[in-house]
Amino acid sequence: MRTAIDKTVADILRAIGHESLPEDLYGIEGSRLYDRLTSDDLSELPEILGAARKTAGPILELAAGSGRITRALLALGRPLTAVDSSPEMLEMLRQRAETRSFNPRGVAVEVVEADMSQLPIGGNYGCIVLGASSVTLLTHDQRRALFGRVRDSLAPEGRFVLTVLDADSSDQSPEDYEGSITGFSVLDANSILFNLERRDPDSGARHVTMIKIDFDEGKSYRTAAYVSDVAYVRNGVIEAELSAGGLHVLERGAVRIASPVPSLNKVEMWVCGK
Repeated sequence: MRTAIDKTVADILRAIGHESLPEDLYGIEGSRLYDRLTSDDLSELPEILGAARKTAGPILELAAGSGRITRALLALGRPLTAVDSSPEMLEMLRQRAETRSFNPRGVAVEVVEADMSQLPIGGNYGCIVLGASSVTLLTHDQRRALFGRVRDSLAPEGRFVLTVLDADSSDQSPEDYEGSITGFSVLDANSILFNLERRDPDSGARHVTMIKIDFDEGKSYRTAAYVSDVAYVRNGVIEAELSAGGLHVLERGAVRIASPVPSLNKVEMWVCGK
């Protein structure tokens, strides 16, 4: 169950006259906003693509979303399976994969709607990718199930490439930015976006809220709000879970973040094998 919105978010929504509860960021409208915000984000693409180039065989991308990382992987010209639980985002990806601008080499792309931790993965993938620190969207049990499926789906010399955000990497305590506005964007001449974040002092989870305001002629406006909960997991915990699942970290390196914020100041890419 999603946690209740915090006082700062509630006060802002009340002030702008937004009466309904925030929607899921990965729902229909939220997916479109997320796609718009991340479409030009090049973070982690050089690192992931560099690691994938060292592998051979088909590629499996988990939490593919609308295709930000997929587009870079298609440049390798290898068959790709894209998995995500959001039908809205996958539909965007499906349509884009059919265009020459997105997929100039005409790579075969299979799109699968599924929870990545429950996916009955088969095959013999040379590379499995989980970017955008999406491993933090999963619980301990889900990560354990996922890592076992990844191990069983890798080719003997295959590699599992994932990006991770260390829970202990921030110099700030949860109280330093609890309920604070961590970002403000002017989307276009008629739209602005507030990003708010709260850290749970007990679990360390990040509760992210995006509030979008669209202005119409005549000074009227429309509002929308979207939420997402992201777990903070220590890298040592994830590495232990990988090992328990039969996977081992072979390489690790820093990932450049295009627009870093206090809660995202240390992201790493891990390359894992059996």
